[in-house]
Amino acid sequence: MKKVIAIFLLAMWLSGVIIVHADHGNISKEENILIELNIVDEGYFSNFNTVTREECLVAIMRVIGVTDKEVDLLNGADFVAFEDTYPYSYFGCAYRAKIAYGEECIVDYPTYRTSHTHKNTDFFFFPQRAVTVKETIAFMVRCLEDLDASIDLNTTLKKAVEYGLIDDEDALIQNPDSEISQKDFYILIERFLQQRRYKFYQRENNVFRMEGNVDEKRSISYLNMLQQREK
Repeated sequence: MKKVIAIFLLAMWLSGVIIVHADHGNISKEENILIELNIVDEGYFSNFNTVTREECLVAIMRVIGVTDKEVDLLNGADFVAFEDTYPYSYFGCAYRAKIAYGEECIVDYPTYRTSHTHKNTDFFFFPQRAVTVKETIAFMVRCLEDLDASIDLNTTLKKAVEYGLIDDEDALIQNPDSEISQKDFYILIERFLQQRRYKFYQRENNVFRMEGNVDEKRSISYLNMLQQREK
């Protein structure tokens, strides 16, 4: 019953009946709705106003269908994503789905990757670093189409305008290199939920694929997909 109410409230929120106004200190209406949809957890953010790269990516991956239950079942060997995160995780799924790429850094110690590449560099995600507006948008756009690591973040901003994730009047993109606030993060998550799905996660033939699935027809929105799952 609570989930039915949450979905009803979310529909009102997305239609503009409920105005987005994240307020630290209390669980806001929109946060409570996202909790019911398992996109964020209660007390999700670790800082007062900023959002970490981990918090950002996990929420986005949950919007496209990844769940804690599926992540807990992941296991294997001989796979590495980022040097500073566990591979069989939300991070590993995002890496395999080409949603997150990480930063190549010099290392002065042997890693799994360097033992195979014979280079002195590895890729790091920096999960506890505050995420920027530009990075948040890039994660979302990479869920909506196939973009390789060579596509710069400024290009993803232009694509985000095409998808309706942002517009030229948005105050939040006036300084895209700044750290995103929790309020602006909620605004982008709201818009992302309304996007027609492209990359998504759902078991097929009882198999969960870390690289996810692709809906070439963009047959349903991410919100509708989550609503169907919660029934």
